[in-house]
Amino acid sequence: MWLLRIHEDMKRQRKKAVLYILIAGFLIAFMGALLFLWIYFSSMRAMHQTTRNLYEQPYAVSKAALELKADVYQIRSNLLYATLIQADASVLQGVRAEIETREHLVDAHLAVMQRNYSGDPQQVIKLRQKWQALNQVRDQILQQLQSAHFSEANQLIGSRWTTAFAEVARLNESILAHANQRATQYVQESGQRLEMHTRSGLMYAALLLMLFLVVSVLVVWRIYQLHLETDKFAFTDFLTGIANRRHFMQELESEIRRSQRYALPFSFAMVDIDHFKKINDQYGHHAGDMVLQNFCLKCINALRTSDMVGRLGGEEFGILMPMTDLHEAARVIERLRSEVDHSVMSDSGEQIHYTASFGLVSTSQLNGQQSLAQMMRMADAALYAAKQQGRNRVFIANH
Repeated sequence: MWLLRIHEDMKRQRKKAVLYILIAGFLIAFMGALLFLWIYFSSMRAMHQTTRNLYEQPYAVSKAALELKADVYQIRSNLLYATLIQADASVLQGVRAEIETREHLVDAHLAVMQRNYSGDPQQVIKLRQKWQALNQVRDQILQQLQSAHFSEANQLIGSRWTTAFAEVARLNESILAHANQRATQYVQESGQRLEMHTRSGLMYAALLLMLFLVVSVLVVWRIYQLHLETDKFAFTDFLTGIANRRHFMQELESEIRRSQRYALPFSFAMVDIDHFKKINDQYGHHAGDMVLQNFCLKCINALRTSDMVGRLGGEEFGILMPMTDLHEAARVIERLRSEVDHSVMSDSGEQIHYTASFGLVSTSQLNGQQSLAQMMRMADAALYAAKQQGRNRVFIANH
């Protein structure tokens, strides 16, 4: 019974420990999952940024080529407009300003192509050269328009300008087609890389998370085992395995309250191993430890399952017998004393015989007015009387 009480107390403490450990394990696993998700999405973001950077190059070239095409067509339209209407000086001045603006934009587009084009760089160089040749024809056309030679300007547009314009358009279309092809290729490759990265990333994240969970479970399990060991040491005596003083006194106080509430009898005995110091001096401390352990085994064999034994300190023990009156308690304790008296131990060939003295007190002697201090005092006085009368005996306390 006393072992069951120890187990019940340990079970209550264990439930709290398990709850705290489960919460700690959940938090550890949750933090681990967040960490792995953060690593995964960070790598995904880095991959997206890399893909975007790769895609931006052909996209910039494609955009520059389209805008260059539009600007060159606008310059051509301005020249044709000035020629057809035979523009005067004021109109021609506006046309020239518009053309110069477009030329600056074309130069900027060519610079973008020069920086980002991933194909043959000679194509951009040739395009720039063709553009410069086109500018020379444009200057000649503007000079003819300035001199009001509209027929000559029209001839230049129809011959040299058209040829130079066609070369610029051809090279520009070639660069644009290459840029669009590269952009499409990057999109396809990035989709494939994204799919592969997603699969591998999820797989690695799952493996790492499983590893983290396994480690967390092992750590939590080890903490749980350490807690069980701590609980065991908190309630039991390390040497003998029975209840220690703290736990025994708690049970004794609980039994006193139960007895007062329900008017139930119980008995309490204090025990002391006789001449224990002499045993230590003669046979050694190892033999003394064996005597204490042997006495506890005798208690387990002789006492009832409802009784409880605890080590109060040194060679002193306490025995709690719930729902037991004085007469029954005296019979149980006398049986235990007799078994101890008739036992002989052997240690390294030495025969060791020991006895024990008992001081017994029962609530039936106290008329329901029992207290912990009073019962301890009466049991201790009875134990002292048993020793004074020659030891190896049971002495019942006098009220």
